[in-house]
Amino acid sequence: MRSIIIGGGKVGYYLSKTLLERNYDVSVIEKEKSVCQYFANTLDVTVVLGDGSTAKALKKAGAEKCDSVIAVTGEDEVNLVICQMAKRLFDVEKTIAKVNNPKNVDTMRFLGVDIAISGTDNIIKQMEREVDNSRIKELMPINGKTAVFEVIIPENYVYDGKMIVDIKLPDGCNIISITRGEELIIPRGRTKLLSNDKLLIVSSISAANEVRKMLKIKK
Repeated sequence: MRSIIIGGGKVGYYLSKTLLERNYDVSVIEKEKSVCQYFANTLDVTVVLGDGSTAKALKKAGAEKCDSVIAVTGEDEVNLVICQMAKRLFDVEKTIAKVNNPKNVDTMRFLGVDIAISGTDNIIKQMEREVDNSRIKELMPINGKTAVFEVIIPENYVYDGKMIVDIKLPDGCNIISITRGEELIIPRGRTKLLSNDKLLIVSSISAANEVRKMLKIKK
């Protein structure tokens, strides 16, 4: 997954570090040269010196190929402009804005920001919930930590014909149903997974990416 973070303060640094730990490809746009140098020297990220609210900087950071743009500057108006530009000019699938004034959350959502949230930790939690790469996506949250996910098994699946019992899944993850054509299957341990199966899985939100890896589902 590719993400661009605009704003190199403490929030931007924490987000970059956390997303790198989750195997994201991260680019950072920042106005201050000294901050850019610090990011480049301490994190394995692509750093762009420039104004993140301009199309030029977003393009240089790779907005045309990224999955999400995260605006975490100290100004809500700037974060809004960045998200709108990313969506309209570069067709970015997911735009996320840090909202410094909680009163602006609803307005920013109304004006087209996909996710407008106040608080760094909430941004990370929301990113974890957005495990959606066309093969695995969250369908229904159960509580703050668990959700039901849909997983679509691809063509020529590496585990085609393999029994569930032989596939190591994270603790607390359970396959609750398999849709195979018109047939609905309630799986057991010896049930086999086949290409094009559609699975419903209950899992902790934090383990969703691990589920994808264990099932050998590519992004």
